[in-house]
Amino acid sequence: MVGKITDNKKASCSLLPAIMGHSPWQTQNETLKKVRGYIAGEEDTWEGNEATGWGDYLEKPVLEKGCKRLGIKGKLGITTPAIHPTLPLEASLDGMGEGNGVVIEDSPAHEGYQNRHAIYVCGDTSIKLDGPGVLEAKVTRNRPEDFPALYRGPLQMQGQMMCTGYKWGALMVLYGGVEMRIWIMTPHAKTVKAIEDAVIDFDRRLHLPEPEWYDLTSGADAAMVYALGDQEEPIDLDAEDMAREYMLLKDQVKTGQETLELMGAQFQSMMGNHTTARAGDYEIKWPVRNYKAQPEKVVPPKDARQVRSKTITMKERNYG
Repeated sequence: MVGKITDNKKASCSLLPAIMGHSPWQTQNETLKKVRGYIAGEEDTWEGNEATGWGDYLEKPVLEKGCKRLGIKGKLGITTPAIHPTLPLEASLDGMGEGNGVVIEDSPAHEGYQNRHAIYVCGDTSIKLDGPGVLEAKVTRNRPEDFPALYRGPLQMQGQMMCTGYKWGALMVLYGGVEMRIWIMTPHAKTVKAIEDAVIDFDRRLHLPEPEWYDLTSGADAAMVYALGDQEEPIDLDAEDMAREYMLLKDQVKTGQETLELMGAQFQSMMGNHTTARAGDYEIKWPVRNYKAQPEKVVPPKDARQVRSKTITMKERNYG
């Protein structure tokens, strides 16, 4: 695993899922704010976590096993970024495959059968690997997929092929530590165009004097964009119908939650002191959590701070 080698002040292929709104871990606005911060001189303090640590550790064996399965040689540990000739986009490669004319047949996993040698040739039944290609490794706890989620390599690989000019790439995904699936991809015109548009727009937003935010996608997103909350004067919104629908949905969610809690209590009543149960095709668990004894702790002092709430509250106005 080579450390970060791309410029953190511009778009990189690993950021494409977030830039294009497909990342479950980082919104478009969080990405925009972070990269604008780097441009302003802020340091990258992210040191990874348990999951990314294992991903880094297993990258090399996943690539080696994948290359062996494909019958190709791979160059790993690439320390130079691939820079797009015209777009403000850079790529770091896990590896580079050496195409030797080998023909790869589409050999997907079949339903009900764990094919430990599953290889998917995207858009065709076979492909001849000629010339250099992109190698990308991913490790996930998720169950095997017939096509990986867009944030699990496909967008990144399309960007990597754009930056390198390579005509093929192999995405190798290890699922749950027990099953590897490989997807052979070639440049996809529609995706390439979408990446081009997204990168150009992202770069434009990076260099505006004031940030032009993307459409908000969550309460956390909104709290980050409008963190101050310092204007207490009420504002009139032309959104009464939307407010009415919000309250209706809120009531429905409340009713649904109350129903779920009641049904859960009924299951618990039937289970008694059993921690697991079966109801036809369904397995039910009601575990016991064990907590270790803890010594008395003195909570250290904290400075006063202000954090914008991630949720709104709403009620009907009383005109009386």
